[in-house]
Amino acid sequence: MKKSILLNTALFLTSFCFGQVTITKQDFDKLVDYANCKYVQSFIEKNDASKPYFNDSYLKKVKPIFDTISIDKPLNYEQIKKLLMFNEPALALAEKINKRKDKYTEFQDNISLLKSLMTSKWNNVDLSKTATDIQNEIFAKFDLDKEKKILKFPENEIVSNQPVQSTSQVEELQTKLKQLQDQYESPTNDIKTEDQKSLKSLKISLYIDLGILLLLILAVFVLLIKLTSKNRIINYILNSKRVAEKFNLRGNIQTVPYKLTDADINLIVDRVIKCMRLDESEVINKKETIREGDESLKKSYKYLKGQTGKIFSRAENSSENSFFRLFDENDDYAFFEFNGDEAEAIANRIFSADVCNIISGSYQDAHEVTTSKPGKVKRIGDQWEVVEPVQIKLA
Repeated sequence: MKKSILLNTALFLTSFCFGQVTITKQDFDKLVDYANCKYVQSFIEKNDASKPYFNDSYLKKVKPIFDTISIDKPLNYEQIKKLLMFNEPALALAEKINKRKDKYTEFQDNISLLKSLMTSKWNNVDLSKTATDIQNEIFAKFDLDKEKKILKFPENEIVSNQPVQSTSQVEELQTKLKQLQDQYESPTNDIKTEDQKSLKSLKISLYIDLGILLLLILAVFVLLIKLTSKNRIINYILNSKRVAEKFNLRGNIQTVPYKLTDADINLIVDRVIKCMRLDESEVINKKETIREGDESLKKSYKYLKGQTGKIFSRAENSSENSFFRLFDENDDYAFFEFNGDEAEAIANRIFSADVCNIISGSYQDAHEVTTSKPGKVKRIGDQWEVVEPVQIKLA
């Protein structure tokens, strides 16, 4: 009973003496930044000493900055991030340590607070000596010798729950994974490739065979038409009275009948076919001429009349008393050109500057009027206003 009372009393006194947090949040954040700088520097110098960038970049640019820090003036996390931009394992360590700032309120005494700063290992790199050095500096700064006596450094303390792989290890794992994927997918891809090639070859063969079959059918069809036409022509020739009289095929009392040879028949057939083709061409040409004539008949024009300055008062279907006609009407715009009796137009001098530009020739010796470039007019109600004058030549 006495031993129990004494033990409880000792624990109470220990808690009373050391159970308060005397380190402020601002001081604790600065201690985390200082520890962060020291751990990261130690990790890089042990883990990356054999890498090419160590001599080229770290020793020349990063290490001189780390060497200038102190427990009162450490680098903050953002500054560390800029220095470790291309070193992912070290950057991951810095990020992990920096998160300890968020746990300040979870600690009830200086011992647990300082214990949270300890890191013995990161990515299989021993950092225990660095942790001891940081601990001694902090105890000396805050005069915490009593806490130091009861604070034991846990040798198995590891910051991360899951080790971060180095760049070379990650690349090696990615290479092995890719090799396994290639080994797994290669047979399937080979089978797919062979199937696709076979299917493609089969399609090409089918298309070729189908094309040849269509050509054969077309050739047979054309041959049948030619043979039918030729036989019909031959039969017509042999039964023709004109041909019989011409060549005396039936003969008379005084002469022996003439027998047509194959060469004669072929010659006659060729002549007939040629004549038939000429007849067909003439029929097609006549049809096209008739069609063009019909289209020209269907085309209609409107004629501008009642000119006053740049305004024509109306447009009518009749060409009487008009020297200009409209064409290509589109919405409220249209083109116009000279159309009418040339001699009368020259005599009356109708080509005023409001509607025409005479680009060559003069009224004195002119006999012909030619439109060089159509003009443009705009519809305003029933009237038409000249937007661009027509250009004419007098000759």
